[in-house]
Amino acid sequence: MTSIGLLELIPNWWLIALGLALIGIEVFFGLFILLWFGIGFVVVGTLGWFVDFGDGEIQLIFATAIGTVLLFAFRRKLITRGNAEAETTSTYEGGDMGQIQRHQDTWQIYYHGTHWQIANPRDDLHVGQMRKVIEIKQNQAWLSYDDPI
Repeated sequence: MTSIGLLELIPNWWLIALGLALIGIEVFFGLFILLWFGIGFVVVGTLGWFVDFGDGEIQLIFATAIGTVLLFAFRRKLITRGNAEAETTSTYEGGDMGQIQRHQDTWQIYYHGTHWQIANPRDDLHVGQMRKVIEIKQNQAWLSYDDPI
């Protein structure tokens, strides 16, 4: 069975230019998907000088097949969990000092860049006082009154 040949043979330098353009576009997105298809087009464009593909469909099929194989073979190896920085959640951890404030008759503490309502206020609190936050639970700060401040 012969091919209909819907696409004429694509010039090799077009395939290489398309592959390099896809690799260049990858720089802006950083998804590591276009890179592999770009490499596939460059490989097929280079092979075009040594292999007779016959029709443009065959060239496109080979380029996408090479890109797909490379994508599944190497993407996970290049994008690992170790590449990303660990997210710190120090905002929701106790242990540091915060400044006591008063807002609309409620005691709050300014702690790690956020105002937290104090869960265990006492009568001896005053504005500007520094207190240690033990923990943040249910959007409220629990304070330590053991330390003389």
